[in-house]
Amino acid sequence: MARPLRIEFDGALYHLMSRGNERRPIVRDDADRQRRLEWLRRTVETYGWRLHAFVLMNNHEHLFVETPEANLSAGMQYLNGSYTSYFNRRHRRVGHLFQGRFRGHLIEEEGYFLEVSRYIHLNPVRARRVERPEQWPWSSFPGYCRQRRAFEWVSYAAVLGEFGRGEAARREYARFVRAGMRGRTRSPFADARGGLLVGSSGFLERVRKLIDGRSPDGAVPQLKSLRRRPPLAKIAAVVARHFGCDPACWTPGHRSDDAGRAVAAYLARRRFGYAAAEVAQALGYRSHGSVRNALARVEAGNRQLQKTLKVLHGKLH
Repeated sequence: MARPLRIEFDGALYHLMSRGNERRPIVRDDADRQRRLEWLRRTVETYGWRLHAFVLMNNHEHLFVETPEANLSAGMQYLNGSYTSYFNRRHRRVGHLFQGRFRGHLIEEEGYFLEVSRYIHLNPVRARRVERPEQWPWSSFPGYCRQRRAFEWVSYAAVLGEFGRGEAARREYARFVRAGMRGRTRSPFADARGGLLVGSSGFLERVRKLIDGRSPDGAVPQLKSLRRRPPLAKIAAVVARHFGCDPACWTPGHRSDDAGRAVAAYLARRRFGYAAAEVAQALGYRSHGSVRNALARVEAGNRQLQKTLKVLHGKLH
């Protein structure tokens, strides 16, 4: 599942998804659809975005956006907040329209334009709303096929440029998208690093440099798993050495109340972003719940324990 995005920089490229609260519709008729596209146009023009592709479905929306300036959050707040106000007024309702914060992926600038745009344009076909993507009017795809159906505020050039120029490029791109209807096309987000980053190892390193040194509780907590982190075995060994205990005792079915094991679980989960299931398996906890209980004990610890955590984190970082 796509995750909330909280990392921004000049020239970033994103796949974004806004979903209706409780999966309810965000548009009820064509008047709503027209107004949603109008607010999308205003956002693109106001914030200087380059919108490479979009599709508006009944209960969600996909965008493929490039932000020349680091203003993704501001733009999405403007887009979704303004549209929610309109929707609530028109339909005489109150409350949230969208399901929390928008979600999505950070995309490498080169090599992914075709796959990401195709994934977005085939959304109505996968949902069985139409048989062919050009039949869905609430999408950028018709504009890729025919110049006369293009929106002035959508940037078609980056994608079409992969196929040459003019009408020949449009025909080739349309052929490429339709080819994705044959068989099962692999999602470009299937191997997203940390569930967020789509790109090469070099791209991952660039993003790591952006987030290195930030607090685990800082602006991008969902990217903790992308930090350089020690193996779980090393975390266990360093903590056990500090507490003078034997990590071999931290095995499934072996009861252990060692403070060291709880500290190791805390560091692995909170400071280095390991999943609870990984921590449970590595340290011999029976379940996710047991890991949560261990974290709670550490978080309730005294000032001396907090100092110990800081020392151990420094040794492992």
